Amino acid sequence: MFKKSLILVLALMLALSTMLVGCGEKKDDKNQTDSTNSGSDKEKEKPVNLTWYTIGTPQKDEALVEEELNKYLLEKINATVDIKMFDWAEYNQKMQVKIASGENFDLMFSCSWANDFASNVSKGALLPLDDLINEYGKGIKDNLHPLFLEGATINGKIYGLPTNKELGWQAMWIINKDLADKYDIDVSKITTLESLEPYLQIIKDNEPEVVPLTLDKQSAPYIPNIDDFLGANLPFGIKLDDDSKIVNTYETEEAMEIFKTMHRYYEKGFVHPDAAINTVGDYNKSGNYFIAKAHYQPYAELIWHDGDFSMSEIAIMPVHEPYANNSSTRGAMQGISVTSEHPEKTMEFLNLLYTDEYVVNLIDYGIEGTHYNKVDDKHISKTEQGKKSYVFPGFSIGNLFNTYSLEGTPDDKWDKFEEFNNSCINAPSLGFTPDLSSVKTTMSAVTNVAEEVNASIQLGVVDPTEYVPKAIEKFKAAGIDKVIEELQKQYDEWRANK
Repeated sequence: MFKKSLILVLALMLALSTMLVGCGEKKDDKNQTDSTNSGSDKEKEKPVNLTWYTIGTPQKDEALVEEELNKYLLEKINATVDIKMFDWAEYNQKMQVKIASGENFDLMFSCSWANDFASNVSKGALLPLDDLINEYGKGIKDNLHPLFLEGATINGKIYGLPTNKELGWQAMWIINKDLADKYDIDVSKITTLESLEPYLQIIKDNEPEVVPLTLDKQSAPYIPNIDDFLGANLPFGIKLDDDSKIVNTYETEEAMEIFKTMHRYYEKGFVHPDAAINTVGDYNKSGNYFIAKAHYQPYAELIWHDGDFSMSEIAIMPVHEPYANNSSTRGAMQGISVTSEHPEKTMEFLNLLYTDEYVVNLIDYGIEGTHYNKVDDKHISKTEQGKKSYVFPGFSIGNLFNTYSLEGTPDDKWDKFEEFNNSCINAPSLGFTPDLSSVKTTMSAVTNVAEEVNASIQLGVVDPTEYVPKAIEKFKAAGIDKVIEELQKQYDEWRANK
């Protein structure tokens, strides 16, 4: 009997102790939860502030838009953004100073033509983004055409996020439609540079105030079948129909034919006599042109007409098929600084630029009702305040497919962009970024020769049969063959590892 009572007492004590332990564990869990909540609250009290340097003319209402943006970002990602815009002419110099000083900041505009992307990667100024994209920017890959990321990849790593816009590069002619109609010119027959001659002659004979072909030192003629992967101002190319070899562009038949045509046009007075030393864009702005060169995108006629060609109705004619190269894919990019103390949060913000329509439209167009009004779900009209006090270079950020279009833009604009992007072919050099540090001095000498000879030869001022051989000799004396040898070696290695 005593034994049974003892067992019963022990069982009761064990049950009681288990209950007490259980209560203790629940209390600890609650304390832990309270502690976690307290930590979360503390985190919310201290949002991360991101510093973002980007290109564009500082705007009067920039602070107003930023305040509205930060209200939203606090709720979405517990962060704020300090947007610092540097004007177009000063952006490159100011950013190089920022980078060289080692200043802590988070995000910067870096592309093929401003704050050079490849150079920033080479000097270690940009952070590799692959892991950050996979963890904090998953929506980016869902929205961005994969060829953009191929162009943003150097040595196997992604270093920048291109704007999701037109993917490829395609040269085109802008034609003064008023003059074409006046002289009954069929613009569909205007294709290659050589095809322009009879129409330029008509304008030359009948319109003395008009420059028939407004090419100049900043807008040289397109050389067909050449991927000028280091830029049109340097004589290095890869032929599209023979993509295994890097060539001196000046030694190609394609270039010589263009130079001969331009020399004939120059002698006939189709090109402005000062084109090699001055720009002639004022003739475009005043309507005193017949044909100009530009780059194509869907509905390009609307964009260019609203810009420098507003004084005449225009028609456009693409010159070749679109292809994606480093210049086109890197034409507008944002990258995370290697000095950023908040790379994860910066990627969360970048993710919103590609996935959140409110964020990208707020930055691009400002505040609804203040800077613009909605016309319908796809279109807006800018207010006078928006036109005067908030004009942001929307091409420079995020996913343009999520942005509104201005009133009058066709409803299928972004469908046409998608078709255009899907039609682009890969340039042979897409993603190839050579390291030229071993031939830096030689490269500088080659660049100097290019600056000396390009304009006069490309714009037809001199006879190419005489001056192209002289230019080739100068390039060789500067060491171009050494540079080509180094480029070829790296190109072969890159192709083998693709």
